[in-house]
Amino acid sequence: MQTRKAIITGINGQDGALLAQHLLQSDYQIIAPVRENYNTTNLKALNIENHGNIHFIALQTLADINSIISEYQPDEFYHLAAFSHVGESHDNPQKVFEVNTNWTLEILQSIKNSSPETRLFFASSCEIFNSNLFESANEYSIKKPTNPYGISKLAAHNLVEYFRDRYDIYASIAILFNHESELRSEEFVSKKICREVARIVKHGGKPLMLGNINAKKDWGYAPDFVKLFPELLKLPKGDDFVFASGKLHSVKDMVEVAFTSLDYKISWKGQNEDTIAINSSGETVVAIDTRFYRPLDNRFLIGNAEKLTKTFNVNSFTPFEKWVKKMVQLEHQRPLLDS
Repeated sequence: MQTRKAIITGINGQDGALLAQHLLQSDYQIIAPVRENYNTTNLKALNIENHGNIHFIALQTLADINSIISEYQPDEFYHLAAFSHVGESHDNPQKVFEVNTNWTLEILQSIKNSSPETRLFFASSCEIFNSNLFESANEYSIKKPTNPYGISKLAAHNLVEYFRDRYDIYASIAILFNHESELRSEEFVSKKICREVARIVKHGGKPLMLGNINAKKDWGYAPDFVKLFPELLKLPKGDDFVFASGKLHSVKDMVEVAFTSLDYKISWKGQNEDTIAINSSGETVVAIDTRFYRPLDNRFLIGNAEKLTKTFNVNSFTPFEKWVKKMVQLEHQRPLLDS
């Protein structure tokens, strides 16, 4: 059987590293376009940084994408790279569209012109949906994003659909709701909570500062989602699928699970911006900083992954409490934590 080749953009991110690990188990050859001074922290964490089947290719301009696709003629292309920080997207919309939309268009054109047999996986986002949905979002729900990140992802999403319909490119789209893991970077609230809770339990010190702790998300566990990515490219034709846990949890829920997982008791006092959590000694361990409030923090968007679970016979996803516990326990085991 011939070894399959896959290009992964964003291999250094959470999903890219997990996907690389998954594909290597099936003996894939992986081509990884990377920027200069790329970060391999997640690949190191999975012990695959120096794997012989991962080939890093320098990526400097849009034109390089066409050269890479033309040279390697990949069986599969996983486009995971993105400017993914929703809050920051308001400050730099031009960069957001360059990375999220223009690069996607270049990939589509390159596959069409240079490697038409390549099967494309595109990572879309729940941020494309209307913030006023009063029911769970599925593949056919109203799409009306409310931030530059979501707008750029919807533009890219629409481009993928257009190339699929107009030029018969094989392309599947994963509409991803929030999904976390031990590989999450420091910019995400899940990592911040688990890191800071571990520090407080181990060393004490300053409290964990958060924004709206009542903000709710549909959070899933990234390994559950990523292992299904290749399955989308095995279907007779490309299709769209929502990836979601189908359950809402608040930031406050995550804080409570994290502390409980380390056998540390807290209790809440106050309301709104004056809310704090104290430990058994009366010390403040969580407090509110309104600078961390985000627009539309009151948006409770939940996903409906029924199509995904039925198509691929998924019985269940890892429970919220279980993966938060895994994340915080890993942080607690780290030898160096700032006090």
